[in-house]
Amino acid sequence: MVRVVARRLVWTMVILFAIATITFLLERVVPANPAAFLAGQNAPAETVERIKVQYGLDKPIPVQYVTYVSGLVQGDLGVSFRTRRAVSEDLIQFLPATLELLFVSFAVYVALSLALGIVAAQMRGRLADSVIRVTTMVGTGIPVFWLGLVLQLVFYYYLRWLPIDGRYPTRADLPEPITGFLLLDSMLRFDGSQFTNALGQLILPAAAIVLSLLAVGVRLTRAAFIEQGERQYVRTLRGKGVRPSRILLKHVLRNALNPIITTTGTQFGYMISWVVLVEVIFNWPGIGLYAFKSFEIFDYAPVIALTLVSTVVFAIVNLASDLLYPIIDPRVQQVSR
Repeated sequence: MVRVVARRLVWTMVILFAIATITFLLERVVPANPAAFLAGQNAPAETVERIKVQYGLDKPIPVQYVTYVSGLVQGDLGVSFRTRRAVSEDLIQFLPATLELLFVSFAVYVALSLALGIVAAQMRGRLADSVIRVTTMVGTGIPVFWLGLVLQLVFYYYLRWLPIDGRYPTRADLPEPITGFLLLDSMLRFDGSQFTNALGQLILPAAAIVLSLLAVGVRLTRAAFIEQGERQYVRTLRGKGVRPSRILLKHVLRNALNPIITTTGTQFGYMISWVVLVEVIFNWPGIGLYAFKSFEIFDYAPVIALTLVSTVVFAIVNLASDLLYPIIDPRVQQVSR
């Protein structure tokens, strides 16, 4: 297992280097001048040139690339033109919001996928099975940005049930962070009001992410449980009079989890891509919104930082899912891809 982890870490570093290189080159070929955005409209040419020199934009692209990669090796993600701060400082500020949205969405996605998939499998061919499959397919068929707008229209504009903007009702009342995760901080403070406020802001953006991916998890769970339910060992257990709930939770669930875990790790990657759009739609103050606003003025460093952070998180989740195989199924002697 140590060799597997080491090998995956090496490949992750290679992938990070490749992604940083590709992203850097793609952004440099865009016909735009970040210095002009920073200088403002109608700024004199001298001001634009001074900004280019200040941020090294006057140098040839190969020189800029070498400088940037050298900084990455030393842990320097560069400086944001827009915030005038180190990108690493901005990530410390904005990353907890994104991770909280991701982890909550992922937990809800896994729980709903398992619950609805199991119900659909047990009710195979009945009305409940059809309703679950059609409903989740509709959610997946709608683009996530449009789904977010529909949720805002229904639950905020018409029903007035949920807020749609930001991470906390008022920024002025935002409590001092402990971990940066508002739900966890509220529990550490035993503050029910803060927990309710933070959860209320989180529901709609998390729902947009979960609903856009739910059909895949439900269909896979349903198929895995139906397949296991037709195996000989299940018929044997039923013949011995073992309770159906015990068969389902102790035997079928464990044998059905491996393919579910594989796909769930992949779905997390899609979730990372969706979170950028969702943060923009709901004005969620995470690294997705931060990178989007930076991209508007062709501020390169935050965009590359977003791709690197997303790659690292995705690699960690996939590695964790691989390492779970031998725990869930002892027959798996070696974890590899």
